[in-house]
Amino acid sequence: MKPVIKQVLPLYPNQVHIQWVVEDKSGSCRSVDVMRSESPLGPFEVIESDLDPSVFFYVDPDVELSGLTRKPHYLVRANSIHSDSDSVLSSVATASYDHKDHRARIARKARRDLKVTLERLNGVKIAILKRKTFGPRCTYCYNPDTKDTLISQCPTCFGTSFEGGYHVPVYTWGKIDPGAVQSSLGVSGKSETAITGLTIVDYPIVSPDDIVVELQNNRRYKVQRIMVSESSRVLVHQDLQISELSRSSPEYLISLNLSHEEH
Repeated sequence: MKPVIKQVLPLYPNQVHIQWVVEDKSGSCRSVDVMRSESPLGPFEVIESDLDPSVFFYVDPDVELSGLTRKPHYLVRANSIHSDSDSVLSSVATASYDHKDHRARIARKARRDLKVTLERLNGVKIAILKRKTFGPRCTYCYNPDTKDTLISQCPTCFGTSFEGGYHVPVYTWGKIDPGAVQSSLGVSGKSETAITGLTIVDYPIVSPDDIVVELQNNRRYKVQRIMVSESSRVLVHQDLQISELSRSSPEYLISLNLSHEEH
């Protein structure tokens, strides 16, 4: 069991987005704590405790970032189901670029402009369902002896082998491009897949096999490929290639608030 912080991103004026993953193939993670310090050497205080393994990020609302001079540091602590003494700390992480650098100002403006454009002009409301890679195992289909799933289309974990299948949804905005059909040749012959482009902001970090839901019509897509766009070598948004799932796919059984209002 090993927690790894994947992203620390300032959301000006006074929030920081922290995203992590716990390398936990045995399903030993009981909960996660988030800790913060003004120095990489500490001391660290717990700012959020006992987060469920279904949660993979935290937005710190109490950070003063005025003037781009503050640089908080974070730790994530994974707590074991076996004993509190078996908890494991991540490495210390902070923002991946210098807040005072001109590239940070470019990224800040580009991120804000994209967010406003998606919300007010050409975006649609979406939910991002990140595929679970840690937490309790599925009790319906996972075999702890062989460490494999017994049902590939499990209605409980959807083939992930982890309880619930996907983390709690993140509601945001995205721009969905017109679809294009791509042909491929496999052992079963020629197949065609409808590939669609999707642009979202640079958080949370999306991975292949995550699910994207278009809330207006409940259309669901699987992320196939990630293409990163940068401004002066600073990440500003994510370009994704997604393929639409058939209505018979078990991922349509995942319950969502389709009328969710994101502010």
